[in-house]
Amino acid sequence: MTGPSLDGMRILIVEDNFVVADSLRFVINGYGGTVAAIAPTVEKALTALAAAPIDIAVLDINLAGVSVAPVAEHLQAKGIPFVFLTGYGDAELLPAALRDLPRFDKPVNAEQLVQALQRLTVR
Repeated sequence: MTGPSLDGMRILIVEDNFVVADSLRFVINGYGGTVAAIAPTVEKALTALAAAPIDIAVLDINLAGVSVAPVAEHLQAKGIPFVFLTGYGDAELLPAALRDLPRFDKPVNAEQLVQALQRLTVR
């Protein structure tokens, strides 16, 4: 495959909308990545992180009115890169320290998302 690839990457999706989560899973699989888990809540995301290692995460900012910030802060503490997704400019749900991190609006362009995930995992 030419172009961006997620070969060998284990990715956590934190998204409360099943259709969006499944679409992200399809994109990630299509680019060679593996979805380690799909979590619709902060609690399930933290449980998934404790259960299996991941390389990167895609985080919906607003999980049914709850900020994903605790997951983002946990990932930062562990040195695991991530990007945010937002459906309607809900960055105000994030603490100021997280507002300048990579963020994509839904619907997201698959290739742009994959390229961003690649850039974040290249150290």
